[in-house]
Amino acid sequence: MTTLKVGKNIESWCTRCKRMLAHSIEVMVGAKITRVYCHTCGGQHGYRAAPPVARADARNRLNGEAALAQKRQSEYEVLLRGRTASAARPYAPSSRFKVRDLIVHDTFGLGAVTAERDRIKIDVMFPDGPRVLMHGR
Repeated sequence: MTTLKVGKNIESWCTRCKRMLAHSIEVMVGAKITRVYCHTCGGQHGYRAAPPVARADARNRLNGEAALAQKRQSEYEVLLRGRTASAARPYAPSSRFKVRDLIVHDTFGLGAVTAERDRIKIDVMFPDGPRVLMHGR
């Protein structure tokens, strides 16, 4: 078995080259390698014994976002059930709205008021998700 010590060569993932390459050990704390020097690019960085792996978390997050978008869409459809855009009022910050009112916003489109906050804000569900808007100002 090879004894690791400062100055010895070792394979490490190079953060600059993005490859497993030959490095020299520069710093060790006890038996742990903490800093290496890349023979290819001359970069100095922390020791990484293996290349980074794609995280399953990223895939799970994308699946979770798709599920959330689908849930929001179904909530939106439930709020609009049996009602048409002709019953909607145009949105203006100076107008007052009640829960369950339909509004038409220039940017977000058709939405349904789901809650009132602090008497000056309303929660509105739009096709792309919920928004908080001012009202009665």
